[in-house]
Amino acid sequence: MSNEVSLTKVSNYFVPQIEKQLRKSALDMTPYQKMCVTGAMQQMYQVMIDNDMDPNEVRNNISDILLTVAALQLNANAEPREIYFQTRNSKDRQGKWHKQIEMGIEGDGNDALLSRFGRNVAYVHPFWLVREGDKFEFPKHMGIELTPPIWEPTGDTDKKVIRVVYPIDMYVGPDRGDGDRPTTTEYFITERQQVKNNLLAHMSNNVMREKDKFDRLKKIKEFAKDHTLDEILDSSEMIHLGKISPAWREPQSRETMIIRKMRNNVVKKIPKDFNNGLVQLKYEEATNDSLKQMRKDVTEEANSEDFDKAVENNASEKPAPKEQPKSGEPEIIDKKQESDSNESCESEPSQPAPTTEGEPF
Repeated sequence: MSNEVSLTKVSNYFVPQIEKQLRKSALDMTPYQKMCVTGAMQQMYQVMIDNDMDPNEVRNNISDILLTVAALQLNANAEPREIYFQTRNSKDRQGKWHKQIEMGIEGDGNDALLSRFGRNVAYVHPFWLVREGDKFEFPKHMGIELTPPIWEPTGDTDKKVIRVVYPIDMYVGPDRGDGDRPTTTEYFITERQQVKNNLLAHMSNNVMREKDKFDRLKKIKEFAKDHTLDEILDSSEMIHLGKISPAWREPQSRETMIIRKMRNNVVKKIPKDFNNGLVQLKYEEATNDSLKQMRKDVTEEANSEDFDKAVENNASEKPAPKEQPKSGEPEIIDKKQESDSNESCESEPSQPAPTTEGEPF
């Protein structure tokens, strides 16, 4: 990327644009949202520097990611991380390969979304990683009374994680606004084998553009019916047929990927209240792989604008009065963002994925 395009210039272009987009959906950008946008822009700018990317070529891609970050209030500088960024090589309709920036939500990002938007969620406790060999007793119900689960970890972190448990304090009864609401602790549990559905969806998406996709899918379905998640990942035939990405199958990232999918599966079960159409839309786009794929081609066809000219035009404009939405519909912008679970044969990572807990596909 040209050194002439500084971080300040890029930020001066994008931050007002995102603020305007939020206003059109009846949202005023808070200081925290601005911090989230600035932090995300800093990290994406570094990704562009490291990969010699021209911001003109990924302008719409960046704009959409920043709008998602602002709407969902995801902090790129949090520790543990809530989101990650990586580049991905993607083929456009003309058959040309080019780099795009991709954002993914980490497990801790999903926890933050649950705390912020979860319906009747009072407090999210640290999750449990139950491993092979640990003593675990499931919760028991006697009417509406609940006996909590029992977990006795052995401390052997080399063992596979077989289930994830989220203890969450939930509000009880309606909010009458007359004082503190009572809470009760509920335990949301997901099993390792449930991640097989995530893997099969990943494999299915990967072969959609293959000429022999029906034969591939038939063989994958037959094999998966009688084999476990780990047996699928250990099968060289399944890796080839389903074009399983390295982040799923490599030893240094496989377990991390499975744990993150288990955590995500728990969080997705819990109802959310967003109270704004744009926020709901951005959540669905960030977590719904099919919706991301449907919107993929739109951004590939989007026009690009030179940054120098765009910044000059942006600076010369007078501040616009606060805009009110004409209807309850949020403004939708073009998007080019494939999720980690939606890698196709036309899209490959252009750099090794990190090996932290947030290991992307």
